[in-house]
Amino acid sequence: VQLTREIAKGNFLIKVKPKGRDEITELTSSFGQMASGLAERDKLKETFNKFHSKEIADAILSGEIKLGGTRQQATVFFSDIRGFTELSEKLTAEQVVEMLNEYMTAMVSEITAHSGVVDKYVGDAIMAVWGAPLPKPGDTWNAVRACIAMRQRLAKFNEGRIAQGKTPIKIGMGLHSGDLIAGNIGSTEKMEYTVIGDTVNTASRIESLTKEFGTDMLISDTVYQQVKDRLIVEPVSAQVKGKAQA
Repeated sequence: VQLTREIAKGNFLIKVKPKGRDEITELTSSFGQMASGLAERDKLKETFNKFHSKEIADAILSGEIKLGGTRQQATVFFSDIRGFTELSEKLTAEQVVEMLNEYMTAMVSEITAHSGVVDKYVGDAIMAVWGAPLPKPGDTWNAVRACIAMRQRLAKFNEGRIAQGKTPIKIGMGLHSGDLIAGNIGSTEKMEYTVIGDTVNTASRIESLTKEFGTDMLISDTVYQQVKDRLIVEPVSAQVKGKAQA
C-alpha cells in the first residue's frame, strides 16, 4: 500500500525487496518492475520534451497529432543573428556552438514564457509559432510581447558579452499572422511537426526586411490590426518578394 501511494505521487524510483515465496511476493516483484518501467517512460518523455515543446510532445504522445495537418490561424515568428557568418569566422566551432546555446537559451525562455512554441532552429535562426498546435487567448499579443521581451533580454545578454570582451549580438525579428497548415509533415517513417504555408513564408521575408529598414523588429499589418490599441509603431511600406500587395 505504501508503494502504491508513492507511485500515485509520481515517485517511480522506489526500491522493492520481495520476501517470501507466496503470491504477495510475486505481486511485489511485478510491482517493482512496473515502477522501473514507469521511471524509464518518464525519462524518455523528459528527453522527448527537449526536442519538442511540451505542448507538441504531449499531443504527439497522446496520439492527437498524426501524419497530415489541419488548417488554422496562427502567428509566426522568425529571427536570426546579424552578420552571423562573419562572427562565426572569428570563433572556433566549439565557441560558435557555446554562443548559440547561450543565446538560444535566453531567447527561447522568453518565447515559452509568453506561451509560444519553438518550431525549429535553422543554424542561427529561430522559428516559433503562437496558435499551434492549440490556440490560446491573446496569441498575437503574446507574440509581440515575446519579441519586446527578447529585445530586452538580448540587451542584458550583450552586457555580459561586452564585459567579457566579446562582440555583442544583433538580431532581426519578424512577425506575421494568417492561415497555415499545422501538423506532422514527412513520411510514415520520419515526420516532423511544423507549420507551412504562405503565412510562414511571408513571416520569414518580413524578418529579412529588418536589414533594409535598420530595425530589430518588424510586424505585418495583419499583426498590427490585432494589437493596434496596445502598441505604438512606426509604419513603413515594403514589397515582399512574390507579393503584389505591399
